[in-house]
Amino acid sequence: MTTASPIVDVTTQTFVQEVVERSHKTPVLVDLWATWCGPCKTLGPLLEKLAREMNGKFVLAKIDIDANPEIADAFQVQSVPTVLLLKGGRPVDGFVGGQPEKKIREMLEKHLGPSIDPLEAALAHEKAGEPAIALMHVAELADLEPPHPLARAHRARLLLVIGETEDGRAEYESLPESEKDSDPGRAAKALLALQAKKTDLAPLEAAVKKSPDDVAARIALGRALLAESRGADGLEQLYQAAKLDLRFNESEPRKAMVEAFEALGGADPAVVDYRRKLSILLC
Repeated sequence: MTTASPIVDVTTQTFVQEVVERSHKTPVLVDLWATWCGPCKTLGPLLEKLAREMNGKFVLAKIDIDANPEIADAFQVQSVPTVLLLKGGRPVDGFVGGQPEKKIREMLEKHLGPSIDPLEAALAHEKAGEPAIALMHVAELADLEPPHPLARAHRARLLLVIGETEDGRAEYESLPESEKDSDPGRAAKALLALQAKKTDLAPLEAAVKKSPDDVAARIALGRALLAESRGADGLEQLYQAAKLDLRFNESEPRKAMVEAFEALGGADPAVVDYRRKLSILLC
């Protein structure tokens, strides 16, 4: 699925359609700039970042005043950058010159309401136990040009969470180093390490059934379940091992649970639950 860009380059010919008419449906932030303007070089990327972050709450219309002097005259532009927010075909707010991100964000939120990071909104589905739906929304953000920050790393992680190992591996391996070293990137790496240890569950389940108090057997089964993308089941086995003997083999049950938390990610509902349970044990 493709997502319409929240940023458009506007000319005199497209101004009425892209700015005036569009502002009756969606607020339009007009950025009047020039190639020779120093502050424009800093402000422009900042406005683009906010447009992507707010994900459709407003459209950023970029206008080069040298190429489109009629528009600059219509707005009586005295200096650049000049930024105007249009709603219903008319300016409702704006500023002249470079501004810090906090001030721009406050102006936008005054008219548009608080911004919500679309990546956080997507990951909320994972917290609700819907990783496949989270993946669908994260993939849209990852396919933007440029991609939403960390969306590709989360796509790699979520592919692995739902068991799409080869696609997840390919996505992880294509990540830039900065994203590989991010929290979701490290979680994807940990999931790959887990899934490389897949093994036949039957003998491990039989061993636990035969000797329920065997800590090592429960740890082995827990790790094997995690490798099969059965996160909650795997954590339950590791938790039971921790309850039997938290200090077994130099605290291996605790270490195994912490490794699982990193692999599954903090958004996983099971991680939230078992992190709390482990904290109680540690106390």
